Amino acid sequence: MSHELPLPETSRAALAHAVSDEHVLWTVTMLAFVLDVLTTLYGLGRGLAELNPVVLALIPAFGPVGALISLKLVVLAVAVVAWRVLPSRYRGAIPIGVAVPWGVAGLMNTQLILVTVFG
Repeated sequence: MSHELPLPETSRAALAHAVSDEHVLWTVTMLAFVLDVLTTLYGLGRGLAELNPVVLALIPAFGPVGALISLKLVVLAVAVVAWRVLPSRYRGAIPIGVAVPWGVAGLMNTQLILVTVFG
């Protein structure tokens, strides 16, 4: 029996562990998807402007919801194909590469909404 405390994982080991669990990465990607779409729609409803030129071009044909969902589904389809064809050691980069910009966009939307609502 030992009274030693287990050593904490190094940040590199923790990152390697997180990247190896692809279900977690895809869950984070989907949460970023939802955050970006919901905050964008809420912001548009509050009078904020969409800045993505692709979404702006799609809105007349599909409406705001259809434009956002359509574009994100295309991105997800490309990401899944890339994830399937890449060697397993590189696959973790795909959901991270999709989640980061969506997450940043969702957080920026949230900040703009809070500034708009609360001044």
